[in-house]
Formats: sequence, structure tokens, C-alpha cells
Amino acid sequence: MKKNLVFTVLISALSLSALKAQDKNSNKNSGKSGLALELGAGVNYYHGLPDRNFEKFETDRINWQLNSMLGITLTRDKADRRTMIAAFGTLGFNNKSTITQLIKDQQYLSLATDQAASNNFYQLEGGLVIADLIRISTGVGQQNFNSQVLASADGVQINATNLKYNSSTIGLRLNFRSIVWVINVNAAYGQDYNKTVLTPNTGLMLRF
Repeated sequence: MKKNLVFTVLISALSLSALKAQDKNSNKNSGKSGLALELGAGVNYYHGLPDRNFEKFETDRINWQLNSMLGITLTRDKADRRTMIAAFGTLGFNNKSTITQLIKDQQYLSLATDQAASNNFYQLEGGLVIADLIRISTGVGQQNFNSQVLASADGVQINATNLKYNSSTIGLRLNFRSIVWVINVNAAYGQDYNKTVLTPNTGLMLRF
């Protein structure tokens, strides 16, 4: 409950700051600068394995994350929409229900009696933003959790504290002056992951 309140306050603060920004100055700066910096927050939904029923929605799979983007403009179209090469960073926190399901989806058996209430993860990706509308990026990620024993067909990890994976994202960006509404789908796969899992996410980004 406390985390949901913090998230709500953060989103409200971002929105209020953006609405108070001077649109004229914002547009002027974005027109001259070849750099783009965006920071924001959002929520994600751990869908899990791609063949899982998309109609089955479970509230205990909802988590939150912080997002960032640093881009360098490659070109602009006639409407001043930029195509950029960009770096994306995500720091998120998954609840214990999500971690329990994730470990199960990756075909690990955990000997932990319970999972932590908040388990941080991070993702670093590089890619393109096309016409200020489409994001395509790929990189790496890591899901952290409390030390525990994990067993799989490949063996036993005695003091496992994380699972590493490859991370790829495709997304849609809707621009509202100083605010960008992002809608993404992240695919995590490979390295310590035995199965690909999907995590849709959405949030607001504030342009600087």
C-alpha cells in the first residue's frame, strides 16, 4: 500500500511539473538540441510465458518501475519528429507473487519458504526511437532476490541471488508537449532464463 502511494505521488508530481512547464521554451529547446533526456515512472504487468491466456488478469502481477532515456538525434522529418539512437535504463521492483511465478516459469525449483515483498531488477538497452513514435531496443537485464537454493535440470545453485537475462523491448510513444506516454512490451530471454517471458508496461516520461 505504501509503495502504491509513493508511486501515485511520483506520477502526480511528474504530471504537474510537465503541465507547469512553458511550452514555448520547451519546443524551442527541443528544436535546437540534438540530445534528448527523459525520466519517468510506470507500472508493469508480469504476463509470463507467451502462451499464457491473455484474458486472465491477476492484480498480484502488477509492479512498478522507474524509466530513463538518453537519445542523440540522427535526423528530423518535416514535422520535426526525431529519429534517435538512444540508451534506455529501467529500475523496477517485483513483488513476491511475481518472483514466485517467474522462478516457476523458468523451470527452477526454489527451496525458499517465501519470497521478499520487493525484489529489484534492472535493464539496460540500446536502440532506436523512430519518428518520436516507435521504440526498438535490446540489451541485458538482471532480476535480484533474496539468497536461496535453486534447482533445475542443469544443476543446483546453492546461494542464488539473481537471474541474468537478455532484454528486448518494442514500444509506442505518444507525445503531449513536455510529457511522453510510453506503452512497451518487454521480452526477457536467454542466459539464466530457460523460457522467454513477456512484461507489458506503461508510464509517463518527463522531457528535460
